[in-house]
Amino acid sequence: MTSLLRPALFFAAALAACAHTADPGVRAIIAVPDGATTSVIEARDGTKLVVLRWAAKTETPRGTLVVVHGLKDYAERYAAFASKLAERGYAVIAFDLRGHGHSAGPRVAPDPWRDYVDDLARVIDIAKAETTAPVFVFGHSMGGAIATLATLDAREKVAGLILSAPALAIASPPLLIAATRMAGALTPNAKALDLPNAEFSSDPAATKVMNADAYVEQGPSPARTAAGLVDGIGEIWARTEELSLPLLALHGTRDSITAPSGSRELVRAARSTDKTLRIYEGYYHDLLHEPRGARVADDILAWLDAHTGGDAVVTPPIFPGRLRGEPGEWTQAVAISAGVHGLDDDVGFAGLASVQLAKLRPLGWHGAITAQLLGDFKAASLRPIGLAVRAGGAALGVSGGIAAITDKNIALSFGAFGEVGVGPAHVSLLAERARGIQNTNDHGPLASDLLLTAISLRFGGDRTYWPHAVAGVGPIATGGITWTGSAPSDWFLTLGLQLYGAD
Repeated sequence: MTSLLRPALFFAAALAACAHTADPGVRAIIAVPDGATTSVIEARDGTKLVVLRWAAKTETPRGTLVVVHGLKDYAERYAAFASKLAERGYAVIAFDLRGHGHSAGPRVAPDPWRDYVDDLARVIDIAKAETTAPVFVFGHSMGGAIATLATLDAREKVAGLILSAPALAIASPPLLIAATRMAGALTPNAKALDLPNAEFSSDPAATKVMNADAYVEQGPSPARTAAGLVDGIGEIWARTEELSLPLLALHGTRDSITAPSGSRELVRAARSTDKTLRIYEGYYHDLLHEPRGARVADDILAWLDAHTGGDAVVTPPIFPGRLRGEPGEWTQAVAISAGVHGLDDDVGFAGLASVQLAKLRPLGWHGAITAQLLGDFKAASLRPIGLAVRAGGAALGVSGGIAAITDKNIALSFGAFGEVGVGPAHVSLLAERARGIQNTNDHGPLASDLLLTAISLRFGGDRTYWPHAVAGVGPIATGGITWTGSAPSDWFLTLGLQLYGAD
């Protein structure tokens, strides 16, 4: 998702207030939509979920559509769409996810996130038990990810999958994917998912309705929800070979909430031979609530009709233009660690920090920011000028810039960085050299010629979050030697944490 993840979150998460943790229980629907009936079902863990149903208004139902909404959303908002389906001969079952709308549960804070998938599986089972007609699943936004996973788990029960602006790709720097998972583990209730209402629809009137809706959760949602969604997206891309049923994916080109490139890539990757992608030029995220949302509803109805004995529809070619969320060609790594350094019997504190950035495919820019605190070796470097290359899963970069070393001496800084995955670990090689250009104190060779060489091992392999994006976070062990002139001057060993991402 694109505007889901705000970079400031990951620097302030530990101080953030808890978000959306209250559980108001089931909240009654004050005005039941025309033609609908309501009921309450229990999820696997006993959480009560509010369900809306529309019966087909034809003698013989053509099928049933199960609707699952996304964030800042709930079932009643699909009433007009459901009524249109019912007139056409389709039964509709829409329910409020736990912690949303009228259903019970801590507000927008499932624990674990996959409870959402289990809840949808429960509703699919109910729908399947009530009819012999085909059952289809419709998922919007985060509900698209939920619907995809539930369908993968129960594909023998589902006749087709419809995805409206599904959350399948994250159009943010890949490092933030790793940071999201870390925040979900360390500060699960920190505010993370910030979705401005104005980005849902291009219609200002629709935004005003959302702003005033007491059943739309208005504030940012917790880090645990963001982290769970990220893991869910990762699972989807690991299982695309299992997606063999009829598939319809819909997305707007101006969607800034979820990345339309994810819909296109899923259609390309799915094993199904019956798959359709519809891209709507100029549409925002909430397709059915766009000013021209009726066109989207008509396309869905035509697709359903074609899969329940009606006339076939023409499948458009895959959208050829660039879409939001396509790979940014970034490789990013941030590491911080602490430990010991020593020479002979002199042992002391050692601290290392580094930010390595590269924009390449396969050749491009590289830059770095590093800092070392190793006894007399105290240095901070900024190297914005560099070159990097990627080959397979390995990356190598060289960069140059300026450094401040021991007691305010200024130096030219040169560095090299290499990174490659080896089984469950990642190996990094680092070399940095500083050549003094200003000497404010007499430190002899130390001020004019410094060299650091190191090797790091990060454990906890990367996860693929869609075909072009990987990210990982895990413990890192670093060992190396510092040199003064041509002679080794110190050894060091540190332990810490590294975040890594590439797309």
